[in-house]
Formats: sequence, structure tokens, C-alpha cells
Amino acid sequence: MQAALKTFAVDENSVSAYLYHRLLGHEVDDLVMKVTLPKRFSAPGLPELNHSQVYAVKTVLQRPLSLIQGPPGTGKTVTSATIVYHLVKQNQGQVLVCAPSNIAVDQLTEKIHKTGLKVVRLCAKSREALDSPVSFLALHNQIRNLESEPELKKLQQLKDETGELSSADEKRYRTLKRKCESDLLRNADVICCTCVGSGDPRLSHGYQFRSILIDESTQATEPECMVPVVLGARQLILVGDHCQLGPVVMSKKAAKAGLSQSLFERLVVLGIRPIRLQVQYRMHPALSAFPSNIFYE
Repeated sequence: MQAALKTFAVDENSVSAYLYHRLLGHEVDDLVMKVTLPKRFSAPGLPELNHSQVYAVKTVLQRPLSLIQGPPGTGKTVTSATIVYHLVKQNQGQVLVCAPSNIAVDQLTEKIHKTGLKVVRLCAKSREALDSPVSFLALHNQIRNLESEPELKKLQQLKDETGELSSADEKRYRTLKRKCESDLLRNADVICCTCVGSGDPRLSHGYQFRSILIDESTQATEPECMVPVVLGARQLILVGDHCQLGPVVMSKKAAKAGLSQSLFERLVVLGIRPIRLQVQYRMHPALSAFPSNIFYE
């Protein structure tokens, strides 16, 4: 996180000039990008969008910085997956999708995969043994299932059976594995990982992500959000709800210093108006009336 903040401060290629000044709270004229909007905003494999979701997708595709506020049950994940689908179809390069928690990343990865895009879920090496609904999309599992690399498969099988390889075989195994990881990552339409996971060395060599979407961004601390942002962001989409729980900061000193305020919330305070999703599918209207009237305008 410290490295990300330092990169933001000294590397002018880490983010666009517009985002740099916007994130620092400088006065900048609103920018509308010239893009070809899709004729149909709903994505294949996902539910039809309602009017507020269509408005959110349409607006986000034309702006370099967008905040989407999704109160409970309003379809944030479907909206986010639809945005990612259209960003890829606009041929703007790979899209990086992040969230502060692995559960949130997995849920969004699952939805994006349903649209037919090539998705790679990048996990921390410490989590590779854990099962999840999107395990088959995880980079380490995609490598295991590669049919195009029989030598790597043979070495992997030998390693699994014996527990270790000879030094020459181990060196060859690592070389082949690194090459396959690089090929899979470069050929993916979308790479999904946690915010902190985007600092993985496998993404640090020559990767520039023009479009970055961070889900549940109101639950991430600001330095946490900056880890993916400094990977070349030209278009940044923050999805969350600052009226719900913010980042969990155990240190009172850190919270007092400002870490308990998310990047999303700080940008709202600076006057950037979030696009709110308005149709909720989770509760009976009688139940949703109370939080709607008490916590939302």
C-alpha cells in the first residue's frame, strides 16, 4: 500500500492527469469521453437491467471517474458485471476488477464469466488450496488444466506424486509455469483479484490497466484502493454504498488520522455525485421503507 501511494506521487504514468487531480480534490472541468455506446445495455447471460441500472451503465462508459451507489438489494453486482462486459467490447484493453474481500471478488467473477468473457481469477498463493465457486477460473487451476503444455503437466504430476523435483526439473517447472501464467494473464479479457492482490508481482511487469472497477469500494481503506488504481488507470469506477459499513480499522490512531474514510466517501464529500441504483429486489417494500427513509435522501 505504501508502494502504491509512492507510485501515485512520483510516477506520472500511474494514473491519467485527470484522475490524478480529481483524486487529490483539485478543481477540474468535467470530462465526457467520446465512445460508441451499445444499442443494448443488458449483457448476455445476465438479468435484464432496470432503468436506473441502464442509466448507470450508460453514464459510466462515458466518464473517466464514476461512483455507483447501490443500496442493499439493488443489483450492484449485475450492474458491475454489465459495465465490465461493455468496457471489454469497446476494445479498450484488459479490465482489472477488484474488491477488498475474496468473497466479493468471487461473486463478481462468477457474474462476469456468465457474459462469455475470458476471465482469470488471480488468488494469493496462500489461498490456492481453498475451494470457491470460481475455482475453475483461478489462474493456478487453469494452468493445471492446460492441454497445450504436456511437459508442464508431466512435471506437475511428478511433483504431486513425489512431493519435490530435482533441482534441474524444478528450475524447468518454474520457467514453464511462469510462461503459462504470463500467457493466460495476457490473453484474458478480465483479471479479477482483491485490491491488495493486485499488487501481486505477476501483475507488476509491464501491465497497464486502462479501465479499473472496484466493487464494495466503501469497505476498503483508501491506500487499499490505490494499489489497483496506480496500475495505469485512465477510467476508474468505484461501486459501493457509503451509507452502509465503512472500512474496518482496528487502530484508533489510524482511524483518527482518516483511514476509516473510504476513497468513495471522500470523493462524495468533495462533491462528486454518485449514480444511485434505485430499484431493490431483496425486500418487501414495507421492509425497505424504513432504511430508505432513515438512511437515504
